[in-house]
Amino acid sequence: QYERVKYEFDRLSRISEREGPTFVFAHFLTPHPDYVFQSNGEFLPSPENTKRSLETRYLDQLVATNRLVEQCIDRLIAESDVPPIIILQSDEGPYPNFADGFSWTEADGSDPDLRVKSGILNAYYLPGVDTSVFYPSITPVNSFRLVFNLYFGADFELLPDKHYYWYPGQPYHFIHVTDRLNTSAP
Repeated sequence: QYERVKYEFDRLSRISEREGPTFVFAHFLTPHPDYVFQSNGEFLPSPENTKRSLETRYLDQLVATNRLVEQCIDRLIAESDVPPIIILQSDEGPYPNFADGFSWTEADGSDPDLRVKSGILNAYYLPGVDTSVFYPSITPVNSFRLVFNLYFGADFELLPDKHYYWYPGQPYHFIHVTDRLNTSAP
């Protein structure tokens, strides 16, 4: 996994070498397990891996991944002839502590645990446009709609910003949790 992740970031950071307009979607499975990065970006060998707590390994891999993301974005911006449009999103937050019986059903789990799991990174680099149309509660369903409106003259209406979770073991069975998130304290 270590070599795969390093390769993915290397290839992504070279996108500016391509000729002409380019659309790139990249989905990296980090910092998911296996946790193989030390916080300094070096490989974490298996014997050392077992000596560290799960939380420490997660945080170390997150620190290393953040550094790789920053380096990649810096390179894309510096080496692009036309300033790139960059949307950086995570698909989910970390799993909360399941010791209290939290599960993905509407009745179970605390609101703070739900907030941890639903907390995602949603960052934009949008050069040359007025970004005041973005708002703190935006969800990924509206990200491309706003980008297309701002850059390509589209007139997409915004969709409701909703949050859903799926029942484990039951693909495509989702529960609506927006109201729980909107009433929870940050």
